[in-house]
Amino acid sequence: MNKLTKTFGLSFTEIKLSTLGSAILAGDHSGEMIVTPNVDHIVRLNNDTLFRDSYLNADLFVNDSRILRLLSSFGLNKITSLIPGSDLTKWLFEHASQNTQFTIIGASEETISTVKSNFSLVHINHYNPPMGFIDNPSEVNKCLDFCKKNTADIYFFAVGSPRQEYLASRLKGQGVEGALLCVGASILFLTGEEKRAPTYIQKANMEWLFRLIQNPRRLAKRYLIDGMKIFPIYIRELLK
Repeated sequence: MNKLTKTFGLSFTEIKLSTLGSAILAGDHSGEMIVTPNVDHIVRLNNDTLFRDSYLNADLFVNDSRILRLLSSFGLNKITSLIPGSDLTKWLFEHASQNTQFTIIGASEETISTVKSNFSLVHINHYNPPMGFIDNPSEVNKCLDFCKKNTADIYFFAVGSPRQEYLASRLKGQGVEGALLCVGASILFLTGEEKRAPTYIQKANMEWLFRLIQNPRRLAKRYLIDGMKIFPIYIRELLK
């Protein structure tokens, strides 16, 4: 059984990428919701009730953040593992068999076409909901109905947080089989539409700055305002 590290209000599963990926492909997490917590998620967890209800319905919390791992090493229960959502998504695409069924919510048709070509995948069902869909119950139901009609071994929700966690939680509650993964922009990294930081920048815990420089208009508030809220959360964790 995998070790759990309890910190920041979650129980992080300490596991290797290959071990988790193999288990997902083997069907060991069918019907389970898997999320990859980062700083943004922890901040939302402490400030957004709707997000918290959806997020805590997940079965596995796998650390996505070098910043969370670093902070936890100072006086908290230390997180040891690191599995970025984009790495997990890539591993699953690379190791899937020709019979593995995927259903993806989010991303453009062009993006999915590139994924199919790059990874020689055949069985991908895809639906990209319109902007603002999460505020329209009819559009939310379209996403859920699409997933139920297009059953899969693995469901990827790539519509951003908190929308993807809400969809995955709803689908889990409806008893859908298959692993439910919330992967954000992971698929865009795989196609090159968004750039990952070089390895040395990642290891320096500065990937957030690399992404901010690439897209300041979209990410400035997330990283420079909302992201700073992690520090009072960290202090509260210390005081527990």
